Amino acid sequence: MTSPGNSGAPLDPMRDLSSEMQKPTLLVFHINDSTDDQVLFQTACKHARVPFLWHVADSAEKAISYLKSLVTLNQTHAVRWPDIVVLDIAMPGESGLTVLQYMRDTPELRLLPVVIFSGHPEPKLIDEAYRLGANSFLAKPVKFEQTVELVGSLYTAWSTAKRPTL
Repeated sequence: MTSPGNSGAPLDPMRDLSSEMQKPTLLVFHINDSTDDQVLFQTACKHARVPFLWHVADSAEKAISYLKSLVTLNQTHAVRWPDIVVLDIAMPGESGLTVLQYMRDTPELRLLPVVIFSGHPEPKLIDEAYRLGANSFLAKPVKFEQTVELVGSLYTAWSTAKRPTL
């Protein structure tokens, strides 16, 4: 017997599903030009059994456009703001730091948590990201198992965090 949506994995009758079903789903806005990284992150979330809903953008320009749309739409309708923004820095065109600067300069977006997830953890970039208001800077793990642990930790930290109303 397999569990629904679990790719043929055997159903463990001893597993307590009630705790998994009660986990709040977090909306993640993932800004990364690499589709491979997007898929890797989403797959790691499935393995960690953390309920993330994904919105993605593959460039700084598209990310800013999406965020502007949320701000505009919020003037006439209630919107669901991302619970967390996962942002890559090195992208073609504008840097991810441009998105971070835009978010921190926009009152409606200023309080959204931003986690930098980068393959380029140079001290200068880390310092700049924190100066601009990043909440965390994480180097991309080398091994898949490390990514699974990382997304589990992100979920644990941000699913229970109390944030001001935007």
